[in-house]
Amino acid sequence: MSTTTTFEFKEPPPIVSTAATAPILPQARVPLAFDTPVDLHLHTYASDGFWSPSGLIDDLVQRGIAVAAVCDHDTQDSVLEAIALGERRGVHIVPGTEVTVRWGGRQWHLLVYGIRPDDERPEARGFIDLMDGHDRRFQELAVDARRRVEASGRPIPSVVREVGERKMMPVHILRAMIADKHVPRLKEAAELVVELGGNFTYDTPLEEVVQVVREAGGVSVLAHPGRADLGLALTAKTLDQLLKEAPIDGIEGHYRTHTDADTARYRKMAGARGLLIGAGSDSHGPGAPVDPRPWHANWAKGLLVRLGFEVADPDDGLVWTPGMDPLAAKPPKRERKKPAERQAVTV
Repeated sequence: MSTTTTFEFKEPPPIVSTAATAPILPQARVPLAFDTPVDLHLHTYASDGFWSPSGLIDDLVQRGIAVAAVCDHDTQDSVLEAIALGERRGVHIVPGTEVTVRWGGRQWHLLVYGIRPDDERPEARGFIDLMDGHDRRFQELAVDARRRVEASGRPIPSVVREVGERKMMPVHILRAMIADKHVPRLKEAAELVVELGGNFTYDTPLEEVVQVVREAGGVSVLAHPGRADLGLALTAKTLDQLLKEAPIDGIEGHYRTHTDADTARYRKMAGARGLLIGAGSDSHGPGAPVDPRPWHANWAKGLLVRLGFEVADPDDGLVWTPGMDPLAAKPPKRERKKPAERQAVTV
């Protein structure tokens, strides 16, 4: 007789920040219902996205998403504009960024929340300087990549359209290489830049980033731990090793590619270690690769509380269970084995 196991998850208690000075939060906590739609991982054209801040806010309003975080790669250029636009439209925008970091011999992405790019507190200086350094380095890499590609006899006039009025970043060079028919995809574009002696990425040791985030009173959440296309998926053993060297605050337990089994695994890993749980679509534009999507506020309650919100509990006390999220990724279907062909036997 087969039985079905049901997982019921209670949110772990919020972690008290060890930062010397807390970040600037709303004077009064913003109340949210347990199922208020939130999306805490979004990109704009400030990095490699296609959303303009105004276009993103329009979309969030249309979808009824009340709280969102702009987390562009290694820059916060769209954050203040998005905050101002969101205030006028009733959308709470959390200041954020997705920092490229290195730990354990590979790159990871670290979501950082709660630090505005115009934060003038001395405690925030280390993080602001770090972001300025990443921004400058990526612009230098873009200039270098363009020079190498064009010097190799591959003109990329499309780079002007790709950049527009923004800062030129490596992704603009890679996309221009595709538009001008030198390579079919981003993978080949990046490989060609490396083959020509250039680079398209940059990172800082994870422990250094976590340190300056904590000094500034921000919150650090490891992004998309289950995305195997960026490296091996996060395991409990790896997480324990990582926490010894870099005490991050949480992991992104709810993510667009996570199945219910993935979410259950990461919520369990986070809960056992007192970590916060994030929830985000990683939308880079309309359908790129997905649209923003509504996660329940109480699925990321601890994180939202740290960021100045007050999240109500559901009447039944149940935070999340498999099947509760209708938009969760579905596990790949296993190929059914064909029955062996019968062989005629002659006696």
